This record gives sequence, structure tokens and C-alpha cells, in this order.
Amino acid sequence: MTSGEDTQPQIFRTAIPTRYRLVLGILGLAVLTGTALAALEAGPGVLVTGIFTTAIIAPMMFMTALIRVGAASLQIRVAGVFRTEVPYRDMRAVSAGPVTGLRYGMGLRILPEGTGYLVGGPSVRIECRGGDVLVSCSEPEKLLAAVVPRLARGSGDRTQPVP
Repeated sequence: MTSGEDTQPQIFRTAIPTRYRLVLGILGLAVLTGTALAALEAGPGVLVTGIFTTAIIAPMMFMTALIRVGAASLQIRVAGVFRTEVPYRDMRAVSAGPVTGLRYGMGLRILPEGTGYLVGGPSVRIECRGGDVLVSCSEPEKLLAAVVPRLARGSGDRTQPVP
């Protein structure tokens, strides 16, 4: 890598997989249709509940995970709300993670081995001192290629031994 490449951050954006968008879209339409039909009998108050529920489901259909490979750290954001920063000096290793889906959940997730920033699909596992971070990434190989050299360079800068 040249020094000019080090100064240019790389950004990886991963959208929720199409199959999950379809499931959420069908669910939203079913809720809205069901409550509209129930409103014919029970009154407009039921329809408000359906509209509210659909308004929660709709943004989930467009959820993304964003990973920014910076000079000193990875900045991770999911759903535009949840974010974290993982300095390279705190990382022990990075590797391709599991393909995540509904079992793992979406958004910010507390997982048995650490924290997840997930939208579904392929992921990258970042092993850190304080617990692992699992983040959705549609191109895990490219992210690994961008991060691994930074870990190797940063290893000499660590002031504390990695346990």
C-alpha cells in the first residue's frame, strides 16, 4: 500500500438482503391489510395501530451496515443509529464470520461472543480485547484485505501485550 492509499478511507456498505426485504414487505402489507379490515368492524383506532406497526417495519427494509476503514480504526454504523469505533490496536484478529440471518437478528445485537452490527448476509468477525464484534459485510474478503495490513503495522505500536 502506498501512503496515499492509507489516507483515503475505504467504505463498505451492506444492505439488508433482498429476500429479507421481501419478507418484511409482505409482513408490513399483511399487517396493514389486516388492521384495515379489522378497522371496518372495530373502528379507526385499530387502523392507527396498523399504520404505526407498518411505519416501524418500513425503515427496516432499507437498513444498512456501514464500515469505514480509517487510518487508526474501523468505524461501524448500522441502521443509521447504532455505531462504534474499533481501534486497530485493540484488535487481536479479523476473519470471515458466519452468514447471518433472522436467527442472529438485525440491527445492534448482543451475542454470546460479543456485539453484532447486523443486517443479514455475510459477516466479518473482529476479535478484540473487550469481546468480539460481528459486522455484516457483503464483501468480507475485500474488508479483510484492507484491515489485515493495518493490524500488522499496528502490532509494533501496542504498548500492552495482548492477552
